[in-house]
Amino acid sequence: MIGRTAIARRLEATLAATALLLVLALGWEVRPALPQLPRSFSAPLPLSAISAMLEFAAWIVFVLLDLVLIRKVLEFAVRRTPTHTESRVRRAFAQRQRGQPAQSPDWRAHAATLAAPVLRLPAPHTPEPQRVQREAPQDDLNVPSTPADLGLGARDVVPSVLLLGPFELTGCKKKQPRRQATTELIAYLAIQRRPVSRDELLEAFWPGDDPRRSAARLYQAVSEARKLLGDAFQRDHDTYILDRQQLDIDIDDLERLRAEAEMSTGDEQRALLERALALFRGEPLAGIDVLVAESEQRRLTALRMDLLERLGRLRLQSGDGAGAIGLAEEATAVESSNEHATQLAMQAEALLGRREAVVERYERLRVQLDEQFGLQPSPETKRLYRRLLSQEKDDFDGVTPASPASSDSA
Repeated sequence: MIGRTAIARRLEATLAATALLLVLALGWEVRPALPQLPRSFSAPLPLSAISAMLEFAAWIVFVLLDLVLIRKVLEFAVRRTPTHTESRVRRAFAQRQRGQPAQSPDWRAHAATLAAPVLRLPAPHTPEPQRVQREAPQDDLNVPSTPADLGLGARDVVPSVLLLGPFELTGCKKKQPRRQATTELIAYLAIQRRPVSRDELLEAFWPGDDPRRSAARLYQAVSEARKLLGDAFQRDHDTYILDRQQLDIDIDDLERLRAEAEMSTGDEQRALLERALALFRGEPLAGIDVLVAESEQRRLTALRMDLLERLGRLRLQSGDGAGAIGLAEEATAVESSNEHATQLAMQAEALLGRREAVVERYERLRVQLDEQFGLQPSPETKRLYRRLLSQEKDDFDGVTPASPASSDSA
C-alpha cells in the first residue's frame, strides 16, 4: 500500500513539475523588455519608464514564485512516507504529550539511538568421534585404548593425498579443492618430496605471467591448501613442503610396497604386488597440468607396467593362466604397443592350449607396431612366438608350453 502511495505521489509531482516548467518557459517567451533608465538620477522619470519597471519587477516575482513552487513539488516527490510503525509511535507520543507544551513535540527526541548491528559467527564445532564403550576386564584397566578399540580408523585420522588416478583428498573437509591451483600445488609438493621455493612455484604454475598477479594466485592456493591439510602443509619463510609424517600419499605407499616386494618371495611377494597395483585408480596424475607432472606420470606408468608383468609372471608360474591373461590385458589397455604384455599373454594362452589365440595376439602386435612406428616385433618376441608354435618341450621363462594334443584340439 505504501509503495502504491509513493508511486502516485511521484506521478503527481512529475505532472506538476512539468506544468510549472511549461509555465516558466511561457513566461520566458513573454518576458518584458528591460526598462530604459534615465542617464541622470536627477532627471524626472517618465510615466512609460515607471510602467516598464513595474512590469519587469512583476515578471521577476512571477519567475521566483514559479521556481519556489518547483522546489516544493520536488520536495513533495522525494518525501518519505512514514511507515505504519512510525505512524503508531507518533500518535502514541502525541496523545502522551497533550497538555505538556513544555516538552518537545518531536517523537524522535524520545527514541533511543540504535546501536550498530553486530554479526556474531558461531565458533567452528568439530563433532567428537563417538567412542565405543566396552567393558574391559579388571586386569586390563590400565591398558590404554588403541584407535581400533575406539572405533577409529587410521585413514580417518590422517589426511591422504591420492595421485594414482584423478586427484583426490581423503580425511579432509573436501575431496577436491575449490581452485585448480590448489590441486596442482599439493600434487607438485607431493611429487617433489623436498622444500619448494615460492619463485619455483610461480615459474612452474604461471611461467611468463605478471609476478604480482601470480603471487596473489599462489597466496590463495596456499591458504586453501592449509585449510584442507592443516599442519601437514608447512611453510618456512618462502618455501613450502608437505609433512609426510602427518600425511599419507599413495605414491609413497606404492614405493614402500614395491620395495617390500623386492625383499619378499612366494605368496607374500604376490600379496604385496597385488596391494601395490590396487593403489592405481586410473591414469596417474590425471588432470594435473604442471610440467613436472608429465615426467612423473611416465615414471608411474612404467612402474605400473612393471608391477603388472611381475605379478603376471608369478601367476603364470603357479599355473594360473587366466589370471595372467587378465593382468596382460590390463597392461595392454595401459600401453597397447608394450611387447612384454603381449609376450605374457602369448605364454598364458599357450599354457591354456590356445594356439590360435597366440597367433592372433602376435599378429595384432605386429600390425600395430607397423602402423604406429613402422617397426617389427623384437627378436625376443619373434623367438617366443616360434617356440610357442613349435611346442618345444623345454620351458621358456618358467612356463611349460601345452602338449601338441591339446594345441591340436584347440
